[in-house]
This record gives sequence, structure tokens and C-alpha cells, in this order.
Amino acid sequence: MTFVASCVSSIVSAAAWVHAYGLPFEQPITPETAPVQCSSDPDAFFDRVRQQAEADLRIMNENRNSLRSSSADVENKQSEVQEKLDYATKAAADFRKAWQDDRFPVMIHGRAYTRPDVEAQTSSLLAQIDGYTEALAKYARTITDIREHVEDLTSQIVDTETDLGLLESRCSVYKATQSESAATDLMAVVDSLFAENASVISASPIRSVDEMMRDTTSVAPVSRSRAVSFLAGE
Repeated sequence: MTFVASCVSSIVSAAAWVHAYGLPFEQPITPETAPVQCSSDPDAFFDRVRQQAEADLRIMNENRNSLRSSSADVENKQSEVQEKLDYATKAAADFRKAWQDDRFPVMIHGRAYTRPDVEAQTSSLLAQIDGYTEALAKYARTITDIREHVEDLTSQIVDTETDLGLLESRCSVYKATQSESAATDLMAVVDSLFAENASVISASPIRSVDEMMRDTTSVAPVSRSRAVSFLAGE
């Protein structure tokens, strides 16, 4: 492969990434113009690539900060739901004890209950317990996902900062040697950098707690027979 052909292939490959990110080229890189741009104005091209890498860094840092904030919101909601679950679980145990004592009406949590009332209230409590348990499982999965995304972003931020230095070195070698191997090495760094950045950025879902709650599956009502089984300790 000639130097010009190598330059065309490598630069056009990188240009695809650059155009995808919307960088402002005064003259678009094409197979016809690439050899000229490659040999006559490499600095302008490399500067644009560097600008996009820095833009990616800003986006990844912003996404990481947003994810950390979202994680804190989810953890707060998780604590609130855990308190509700603990209360509902204790209340259900109180109703079970009263039902098993079999002395009605009975005062529980400041109210008088008949036997049917206890069974109906227990059905409601068990449904709430199901809902809280499901929500807590969802929050736990969400927190795990967020932490994984934060780790991915942190790793890619470090890699991008490292690759910027490597890109600078590859640029210097290319400008000094104008060789095919230098062009290939340089464009390999460019292609890999933007491909990995795009992958990590697109895989960072940032959602509010309310949005996640809307996606939670509705919990079905608990039947009286299940409530009676619970009250009987079965």
C-alpha cells in the first residue's frame, strides 16, 4: 500500500468519527481531499480530534456527576421504603398475634378490629409488603447498575486522558516521519478512542427516582385466603 493510499484510508476512517460528532470542518474530508489535508494541514485535523476528545471528557464527567447524584436519591428512597417495610412487617405480626389469640373485638394500633377486619387489614398489609419488597429489589439493582456505570465512566475518563497524551505523541511521530506506519498507529488511537467514548456515553442511563417508580410493576392484591394462611402461621 502506498503512503497516499494509507493516508486516505486512515484519515477517512477517523473523519467518519469526527463528522459523527459534528466537528466543524471548513472542508469535509473525502477520499479526494484526504491526501492533501493529511500532508498539508495535519495540525488542524489533530486539533479538531483533540477538541472532540476534550468534549467527550466533559460529557463523561457530567454524566458521572449526574449518576452519583441519582444514586444518592435512590439510596434515600431506599431508606424510606425500608422503614415502611419494617413498619408493615411489624404491624402484620401484631395482627397475626391478635388473630391467633382469638379475642374479638381487639385493639390494635389504636383501633378496634373484628375478626373479618383483621383478615382484611392483613390482606392490605401483605400487599404493601409485596410492593415494598419489589421496590427495594429494584432500587438495589439500580444502585448496582449506577455504580457499574460510574466505574465504566471513571475508567474511560482515565483512558481518554491517557490517549490524549498518546495521540500527541503519535501526531509528533507522524509529522516527523510522514510514514505509513505512523499514520496507521495514529488513526488506530483515534478510532479506538472515539468508539470507546461513544459506547460508554451511550450506555449511561440517567433516570429520576420518580421515573423508575413508574416502571415498577403493580403488585396484585393479596387474597383473603393467603391472609388467613399468614395469620395462622402456615
